[in-house]
Amino acid sequence: MKKASATAAAILATTSVHAQIHEGDIAVGLNDGVITTGTASNGTGVITEQQCVFGAEFGSQARTTDPGFDTDLGVFTPDTDIAYFIRKALRKWDGSNFDTIPPEKIRISFGPVFGISTPDTDPAQPLEGVYTGTSGGEWHVHYAFRLELNGSPATGVSSDGVYLLEFELRELTGSHQHSEPIWLVFSEGADQQTLEDAIAYANAEFGCGIDVCVADVNGDGQLSPADFTAWIAAFNTNDPSADQNGDGQITPADFTAWIANYNAGC
Repeated sequence: MKKASATAAAILATTSVHAQIHEGDIAVGLNDGVITTGTASNGTGVITEQQCVFGAEFGSQARTTDPGFDTDLGVFTPDTDIAYFIRKALRKWDGSNFDTIPPEKIRISFGPVFGISTPDTDPAQPLEGVYTGTSGGEWHVHYAFRLELNGSPATGVSSDGVYLLEFELRELTGSHQHSEPIWLVFSEGADQQTLEDAIAYANAEFGCGIDVCVADVNGDGQLSPADFTAWIAAFNTNDPSADQNGDGQITPADFTAWIANYNAGC
């Protein structure tokens, strides 16, 4: 699909209000059978605003449980187990890039499960982390991330800075493909401008773009006559996805706009 205009992105962002993704969490869904992350979904498990780079800040004792991960209901088969896999050694921002591997590590745990830490060097294969299960096909989890130095919380001034964690999400069972790389940019005692600069660099260097299609009203990742039925339903319920011309109103003119959007393809 091609990139949508700012207007289309705004429409889909408004539609995501129905998705029940917890505010501040990373939205997780399935786009064409691939585990996908972003900031919004269509309410039925398709990510409408894809994103791979996310900012975060450590709190007391260099630890945080945010951001969490959340899906719409019924996205995965009930009782499916999902885990993080660490792809690279931890990196630290030097003001211009993330090439430096620091002595600090990030440990990712869940409840009493101790979890694993980032390795000293980049592994040949991603390292398997903690699996957590879905409930009713929904996956909502908050791992604990802790910055450590020699096994203890890295709270010293020398550990202040911005760190880059690269990982992916995988199912234990099932036929869905694992996610593309995901990057969390963590601040430990860094000022806001430094964090923003590091996030901007990570987005430019690694980030994935927004890939949305406003005519795909049912959000199944393809254009078909079923989208016309979905548009009628959206129109009748005054759903924001029916606003195909982006004027902020739902009127018969949106039908003409939907036809144009459909014919333009995605």
